[in-house]
Amino acid sequence: MTNKHLTYIVLFSITILLFGCKDKWDLHTEIQDIDKTINLNQKIANQPNLSLFNDFLKRTGYDKILSNSQNYTVWAPENNALSGLDPAFVADTAKLRSFVANHIALTTIPVSQKLDDTTRVKLLNNKFATIIGRKFEETNIIGEAMFVRNGVLHTLEQAVPVKFNVWEYMLSTNDAPLQTNYISNLSTTVIDTANATVVGFNTNGTPIFSPNSPTVSRNTYWINVADLRDESQEYTFFMLQDAAFTAETNKLTSFYPSTNPNLNASFFVAKDLAVKGVFPLTKLPDTLVSVTGGKIPINRANIVKSYRASNGIVHVVRALPFRLQDKVPTFRIEGEMPSGFTANRAVLYRLKLDNLNRPFRDIQAYNHLTAEFGIFYTRPNLAVARYRVFARAIVGLTGDPQTVAFTQRYFIFNSTTNLFTLAFTQVVAPLTFNEVLLGEFTPAQFGNLQLRLTAANSTAQNANTLALDYLRFEPVLP
Repeated sequence: MTNKHLTYIVLFSITILLFGCKDKWDLHTEIQDIDKTINLNQKIANQPNLSLFNDFLKRTGYDKILSNSQNYTVWAPENNALSGLDPAFVADTAKLRSFVANHIALTTIPVSQKLDDTTRVKLLNNKFATIIGRKFEETNIIGEAMFVRNGVLHTLEQAVPVKFNVWEYMLSTNDAPLQTNYISNLSTTVIDTANATVVGFNTNGTPIFSPNSPTVSRNTYWINVADLRDESQEYTFFMLQDAAFTAETNKLTSFYPSTNPNLNASFFVAKDLAVKGVFPLTKLPDTLVSVTGGKIPINRANIVKSYRASNGIVHVVRALPFRLQDKVPTFRIEGEMPSGFTANRAVLYRLKLDNLNRPFRDIQAYNHLTAEFGIFYTRPNLAVARYRVFARAIVGLTGDPQTVAFTQRYFIFNSTTNLFTLAFTQVVAPLTFNEVLLGEFTPAQFGNLQLRLTAANSTAQNANTLALDYLRFEPVLP
């Protein structure tokens, strides 16, 4: 390579470096232009076009906050943006204080020159704002940033109202009364850990509270589905108008005939209405997956209105026809995930390769010397449906001592008789890799499925073996 060619390559590399660093270099230069003689409160007071916002700062006490030594960013609306505010709103100190705090963050955030740069920042009223390029929420940042000794001042074209979070919006509207009433009334009582007295700790480090500890009410939707109050998270939430909520609930009533409001048909509709992330109308796909793993079918034509919340977006829909197979799904019970045993015996949790070199995990109990040794499994909230039940159990692979066929049985707990009843018998032949149909099963009522995999009534080696890769329950749906 000649020196001339080497010079061109070096110059080309330097040019790329300079252009690649342009934004950071401009930002560095911009931040160096700091007026260290004044603070944010003084800077705002010196801006004639921000006199109304300055008045709001004085009314709410934020003028003093912006005079201290901590660093802040202020997005101050121009006078034109504030002149039309309702006098009653301005006179309400609590509302005005939250409004002002909705334009201030406890950090220094210069304006990005990249239009697609997105920043989510916590504001002083504990709401979060999204900044994309030169936009603060839905309004434009105008002019240049002004840096002073305790932060930066941006000027806004419009004021930014304090938005409801998703939970607040749901409670504040009459868009979906049945759904709102159902979810808002879900509650449980828990110990008030902030005020309870700790008297010890159990073996896993969980605190033990004194008897008669104070309690508080908690909404179970926050616990079991999503805490839609959480300002630090972002959700897309669907609100079903009454006809839609009723229709979807009715579809599930026979499958979830529970009197427990926390686990009835309405719950199995409501649990699949929240999605992590923000999906505005223009970016909605035809299917979303809820925070609880359910598929949500989307038809944009059914969306009546949308609301951009402080922690996400709410879509009000006239219809959201869930597929029955997504609400009453096929499920598996994995052999290697038991809930207990009838006796303390050694069992093997194995990782093996099947005949197609696909890895699988299973459980095996071999030569345990216990007649009718049992392994328990539990499946919560089993829908009332007719299920076809399949099993996969593989023995006889290289290194497996079980090389002959054996018989194992499946017992299911009957809550009426309080006894385990024989449901299926399986003959496990060596090197059988396909799942086999055990038969059909229909639970008598909604609730937990309790199942016991049971060995032969024998203590003989090779006769009382147990093995299970999985059980698959496939509902037979209309």
